[in-house]
Amino acid sequence: MNSDPAAQPHHQSGPHQPGGHEPEQFHNTPLSPSPVTPPRARKHIWFGLGGIAVGFLLGAGLVGGILGINSLAAANDHAAKAGLIADAYETCTLDSVDGATLSVDKMSIDVSGAGKYFGPDITDVHCLGDALGMPDSVSSRMGQTRALDGTQTADWDSFTVSWNYHPDDGLGAIFEYVPES
Repeated sequence: MNSDPAAQPHHQSGPHQPGGHEPEQFHNTPLSPSPVTPPRARKHIWFGLGGIAVGFLLGAGLVGGILGINSLAAANDHAAKAGLIADAYETCTLDSVDGATLSVDKMSIDVSGAGKYFGPDITDVHCLGDALGMPDSVSSRMGQTRALDGTQTADWDSFTVSWNYHPDDGLGAIFEYVPES
């Protein structure tokens, strides 16, 4: 026999079940309450509200910036189209032609007596139409207008032309820039 206690298998006292397992014991322990969760800190609410406020301000700034850019682009477009009237007058060299007048605000050109000896030539009227991007159909209508037709009008882009014809007075037309409202 071996007298070394370390070499001896250790046995537990008490009933031993076959298979080497102890019987399962149930202890009657009192149920402990579930742990109380601490209330949420108020700073989480403030951080959340602050995040929402920052998001709102960034969104409003983005929308405002887009609207501002669109407004600036519209203003630039307005100025560019309004400038086309004065440019057309200069391009068609109407400043030295009797019967062609650029308005003081440079928003319209008045042509009177076109095709007659005292007014601009019909090619000057066509030059104005081309410089302002007037559709060919409007030029055709102008050429076919009779005295009985009265004053005719046509619109395109941001421009309007009103014209009439009389055999004694020739073609009269007003080309004008009309800003979109």
